[in-house]
Amino acid sequence: MSIQKATSLPFLVIIAGLLAALAVTSWTAWLGKSATYDEPLHFAAAWVQTHYDDFRCDPEDPPLWRYYLMLGTSKSELKVPTSGAEWDDMLRNRGVEALFFKDVFYYTPENNAVAALAAARGRMLMLGVILGAAIAWWAWRLAGPAAGVIAAAAFCFDPNFLAHSPLVKDDVPITLTLLLFMAAAWLVGQRATLWRCIAVSLALGAALTVKFSGVVAIPVLGMVLLIRALLPQPWNFLKWTAETRAKRLAVAACIAFASGLIAYVFIWACYRFRYGPSVDPSQTFDFSEMLRITAQHQSFAAYNAFYLAPEQIQQFNAHWKPDALIRLLLWAGKYHLLPQTWIEGFLFSYGTASGREAFLLGKSSMCGWWYYFPVAMAVKTPLATLIALPLSAAYWISHRASGVKLWNVLALSLMPLFYMAIAMGSDLNLGIRHVLPVYPFLFIFLGVTAASALRRGRRVAAGLIGLFLLGLMLETYAAYPDFIPFFNVAAGGWRNGPNLLADSNVDWGQELPALAQWQRANPQYQLFLNYFGSADPRYYRIRYVKLPGSKEPDDQTPSASLPRVYALSANAVHFPWLPQEDKDFYVKLQSQSPIAILGHCIYLYNPP
Repeated sequence: MSIQKATSLPFLVIIAGLLAALAVTSWTAWLGKSATYDEPLHFAAAWVQTHYDDFRCDPEDPPLWRYYLMLGTSKSELKVPTSGAEWDDMLRNRGVEALFFKDVFYYTPENNAVAALAAARGRMLMLGVILGAAIAWWAWRLAGPAAGVIAAAAFCFDPNFLAHSPLVKDDVPITLTLLLFMAAAWLVGQRATLWRCIAVSLALGAALTVKFSGVVAIPVLGMVLLIRALLPQPWNFLKWTAETRAKRLAVAACIAFASGLIAYVFIWACYRFRYGPSVDPSQTFDFSEMLRITAQHQSFAAYNAFYLAPEQIQQFNAHWKPDALIRLLLWAGKYHLLPQTWIEGFLFSYGTASGREAFLLGKSSMCGWWYYFPVAMAVKTPLATLIALPLSAAYWISHRASGVKLWNVLALSLMPLFYMAIAMGSDLNLGIRHVLPVYPFLFIFLGVTAASALRRGRRVAAGLIGLFLLGLMLETYAAYPDFIPFFNVAAGGWRNGPNLLADSNVDWGQELPALAQWQRANPQYQLFLNYFGSADPRYYRIRYVKLPGSKEPDDQTPSASLPRVYALSANAVHFPWLPQEDKDFYVKLQSQSPIAILGHCIYLYNPP
C-alpha cells in the first residue's frame, strides 16, 4: 500500500461511517410511518410505467428515477387495474389519479402497501447515500480529505436530507443529478476528454428526465461553457489544445451541441422512443385540459384568491392566452418533436407553478413571495450550519481568497445561484424540498473552508470545527425521529413551525400509525379527523368522523354518547379550499392547548 493510500484510509473510513450513520438514522426514523402525500402516486406510476409500459399516470414527474425505483420488483407482486373508467380517464383528468393509486395501495386486499413502500424507500435511501459520497468526493478533490469529511458530515447530519432521502419522491434524485452534472462540467472545464464530455451529456439528459426543474441545467451548461471559453487559460479538448479565445468558443459550441443532441435522444429513450403515453397509439393526452388548468391557476394568482366569482373567471379567460413557452411546447407536440408525456408533464408543472396557496410567517397568498425560500432555509437549516456559512465567507474575504482557482469557484457557485434565483422568482412556495439542490454546494463550500482553515491555524480551526459538528449533531438528533417538521432552535423549534411555514415543511401525512396507536390506547373517545395526506386512515384501522376540509373518505357518523377528540394536521388552517367559517372554527380550536401532539404534526384537542 502506498503512503498516500495509507494516509487517506482513515478519512475514507470516517466518510463511510458518516454515510452509514445517515442511512441508519434516516431508515429507522421512517420505520412505522405512513406514506407521505405524493409517495403512493409516484409508486403506482413507477409500477405502471415499468411493468405495463404505460406513462399515463402522473406525467408531472419524468420517468428516469422511477426505473431505478422499480429495480428488483416483479410484475406479479402487485395487482394493478389497467382497464376501466379510472384507467381511461387518467388521459383526460388528473384528478382520477388519486382514485387509481388508492385502488392499488389501499383498496386491493392482495397488495401489501406497507411492505412495497418500505422496500421502495430502501432503494431511494441508497440515492441519498450516493449523494453524500458525491459531496465528499468533490470536496476531497478540491481541498483534500479533511474537506471531504467535513462536507460529508454537514450533509449526513442535515435533518432535511435525513427527512427526504428515503422518500419515494424526486427531490433527492434531482439534487444528486444536478450535483453530478456540475461535477462533470467542472471536470470538462479542466480537460475536455471524450468520457468527460459524454458524462456531461448523459447528466444533462438525466436532469431533463428526473424532474422538470432539471431544465435549469440547459442554461447553466451554456453559461459554464461560455465562461470557460472566455477564461484566458488554454483548454485541452480531446487530442487538441485550444489556446485562443476563438478556438475555445468553438470547443464550447461543439460540447454544447453534442450534449444537447445526446440529451434529446436520452429523453426519447426514457419514454421508449414512443410519442404517446400508451402502447395503443389511439390513446393520447388532451392538451386542452392542460391549457384549462394553466388558465385556472394563473387566474388564482392574478386575483390572489382561491375562490373566484363567475364574472372574474369570465373576465380573465377573455384576455388569457398561452405564453410563448406554452405555444412552443404545443408546436413540439403537434409535430411529435418530443414525447407527448414529457410535454404533458412539463405543461402541468409549468401551468400549476402559479396559483398555489403558500403560507409564510402567518400570511397566505396564491402567488407566493420572492423571499419565501430564503426564509424557509433560515428557519429549517440547523443553526450550526447557518452560523458556519457566514463565518466561512468571512474567512475567505479576510484572506482575500488567496490560492483559490476561479474555475473552481464558478463551477461551485453557478448552479446554486441560478437555481435559487429561479426558485425565488417562482410562485411555487410549498416546501424547502424544492431548493434541496442548493445545499450540496454549500456543504462542499464548508468542507473546503474547513480544510483551508486547518492548514492555516490547526488548533483554533479544529476547535471551531468540533463545535460546529457537535452543535449540528445535537440539534439534529434532538429532532429524531421526526425530521419533516424540523425547525432550528432560533426559529422556535418544531412547536413554532406551523406559525412560520406549512405543507411539507410541517406535516406530509406520515403520522397515521401514531394516530392509530393513540386511538387503540384511548377507545373511549370518538375521533374527529382533519388529515393532510393521501393515505387512507381506514387502512391503518383508524375510525373517525370526517371534519370539514379533509379529503379522506367518510367513515363514521357523529355519536351523541361518546366524548369527542379532534385530531388536526398542523396544516389544518392553511387549506385554501376551506370556507372562512371553517377556518375560524380551526383557529378557535387551536387557540386551546392540545392534549397530545403526535409526531410533532398531528394535534389532538378536546372540544372547544
